[in-house]
Amino acid sequence: MIAMKRTQILVKEEQHNYLIQQAEVNNTSISDIVRKMIDEKMAETMNKQSQGGIKMAELAADGSEDYKNHDEDLY
Repeated sequence: MIAMKRTQILVKEEQHNYLIQQAEVNNTSISDIVRKMIDEKMAETMNKQSQGGIKMAELAADGSEDYKNHDEDLY
């Protein structure tokens, strides 16, 4: 089993209602829904960062010396 940390968050009522609805539809817990949402966002962020790194490498390989927006491509 994967080690987990307990945390507590405050959400808006509409967010809570959405989590309840998603848990019911997927026959799982709110905690599982939140973990899956975090995993999806993490994967999306890592993909964007990877693509940004590739773009920076391509620009560097092309000899672009004044590339100033590297943070936007990474994050």
